[in-house]
Amino acid sequence: CRQEMASKSADDTKTTSKLLGLKQDDYEVLVMAASAIGLSILYNLLQESMFTSDAKKYTGMITMMTSLVYAVLAFFEFKHELVSHAKTKAAHGGDEGTTVKTGVLENMKGTAFDYARLGTLTAAGMYFTNWSLQYLNYTLRVLFKASKILPTVLIAVMFYKKKFSVAEYVNILVLVASIVLFSYGDAVGKGKTDNASFDIFGIALITVGVIADALTSNFEGEHLFKTRKASHSEVMMAASLFGSLYMLVLMFMTGKAMDSYQYLIENPDLAVKVVVSCSAGYFSITFILKIIQRVGAVTAEIVKSVRRVVSIVLSFIIYSKPFLSWHLIGSLFFVLFIYNTFQAKVAKQKAKDAAKAAKQIQEAVDLEVFGNGNKKNGGGH
Repeated sequence: CRQEMASKSADDTKTTSKLLGLKQDDYEVLVMAASAIGLSILYNLLQESMFTSDAKKYTGMITMMTSLVYAVLAFFEFKHELVSHAKTKAAHGGDEGTTVKTGVLENMKGTAFDYARLGTLTAAGMYFTNWSLQYLNYTLRVLFKASKILPTVLIAVMFYKKKFSVAEYVNILVLVASIVLFSYGDAVGKGKTDNASFDIFGIALITVGVIADALTSNFEGEHLFKTRKASHSEVMMAASLFGSLYMLVLMFMTGKAMDSYQYLIENPDLAVKVVVSCSAGYFSITFILKIIQRVGAVTAEIVKSVRRVVSIVLSFIIYSKPFLSWHLIGSLFFVLFIYNTFQAKVAKQKAKDAAKAAKQIQEAVDLEVFGNGNKKNGGGH
């Protein structure tokens, strides 16, 4: 008994830090959260620096380079997952006489046709969103990307027959109100500083981009993740590869390929910004997924909300854009949207935990009842 207590005390010493009384797992989650927020801020600042320069005229090239970077990063992640899986299976003594294949193509769950379609959607979402930044402020882009939930819900209801609560619909309207107020603030503040821009055509472009993103999310979730059982890295790799090819073809078809190439040669820092910003964005998403795996969606939602708010605040401070009363009211609506989203995540997690606990209790009761019945039957013989 003393040995068990000593062992338990040793384990606690290993996993618990004296600082703030937090466990090692808690620190790991904090590090992942801080990394996700920091990398996301870096991504947004570098992206905004690109789209407030002459580089924004070369939307196709930036989209192609972005997709290509994502494809390369996802390839290495997918390959790492395959090798890790093979090592784990070998360590646990897999089937004798068989070897686990670690080739990328032979382990892909989705088909070329799947990714050709998905690549069209991802490329369209990215291209139209980037194009819109020739006419809109970057902060409005952040808000519009959050509004992807609106077409996502509509598509899920119409095509996949999913149901949502009244509170969820109301929260979507809160987000829409936030975007409308921000848009009006940008329209009123247009021209007051060099970075203050607004054009209704930009709203049309980014709306198309958001709808494409929503179609992407539904296709990934319902077809590739649920049906095909494909991994996130596989989907990102293949879809981004197709997307980069589509953008390259588009550049040649529109006659902008040579101009884009010449601009890149004269401005090599653009390539550096694209690689660094996309890498930061990719790993930020990776940390978010790790947080979801470790502690659930509620904590991940907090992290995502913090990075959105901080990115918007820094954008106004660093790029000297007018912050009007309309922006303030829109910000309050956006914070309300974030709060409602967080509360919804908490409620779902509680319901999930309660269902799990009820199932465990029922299993325990069944075991007790049927176990006693078997004993009685055995005693009768």
